[in-house]
Amino acid sequence: MTLYFFLWLHHKVNCLILYTKMKFTLIFGSLIGLAAFCFVSCDEAAKQLELQLLTSNIELLEAALRKECNHTENNGLIGRRRRALIREKRLSIDGRISVASHQLIILKKEYMNCKNYKGTVLTGSKLLGLFAPRNIKHYSWPALNDGKDSGVIKQVVFKKLFSNTAVKVEVTTNMRVAGKGKCCRWFFTFDNQECKPHTIESVRYESSTNDLHISYSFHGVCPALNRGNLVMALNVGKCRNGSGYALGDCYTGRYSTTHLTVEEIELS
Repeated sequence: MTLYFFLWLHHKVNCLILYTKMKFTLIFGSLIGLAAFCFVSCDEAAKQLELQLLTSNIELLEAALRKECNHTENNGLIGRRRRALIREKRLSIDGRISVASHQLIILKKEYMNCKNYKGTVLTGSKLLGLFAPRNIKHYSWPALNDGKDSGVIKQVVFKKLFSNTAVKVEVTTNMRVAGKGKCCRWFFTFDNQECKPHTIESVRYESSTNDLHISYSFHGVCPALNRGNLVMALNVGKCRNGSGYALGDCYTGRYSTTHLTVEEIELS
């Protein structure tokens, strides 16, 4: 009797273990399947969003071409066939994205040719972000070693393409102010005028007799500037009235490279 009982118990235990393993396998497999489904769904959603953005940009440029360049669908420049392919459900999402990207490039070229794109102001700020190339310049000087206390340190000419944009500047160099109770101010000018309503500057005050050349970087954005060639200058001079500090012994770029980056940007 006891032997039969142990055999029965052993059988039940084995059945329970087998059931548990099967259940765990089913749950684990379901979790893997769910994760894969979510990954595929998220990837699909991202691609759908990308296609939607491309389509919106295409519609924006098509409207601009019709309004500003008198282009119609009859002359083939709008690309009716490609637009149909973008909507074709039988084509894979990757294929539709590829077609839409190609169509957007064609429309950009058509619009630029139509407007004789050489810094022409675009109608509608939304168009600027679509295809205007980044207008950015970088300048560098290996060793300025400029000991002037007042005046222009370096001057460059930057071509601003649009009237409704701003200019961002950033400079990295080393600066020195010598003299106890002294001050030096580095600042940018645009066509011999400082930025309005707020200046772009870096001010150093010295309260000891130290003679330290320290690396500094400062930047700013100037919004109210006309389109065309801008004469930009990095200057040094005395600090503002009321600071209580007299002009010190200034020095810029001692045996180190000075970097200046200028970029035209669109403010939201």
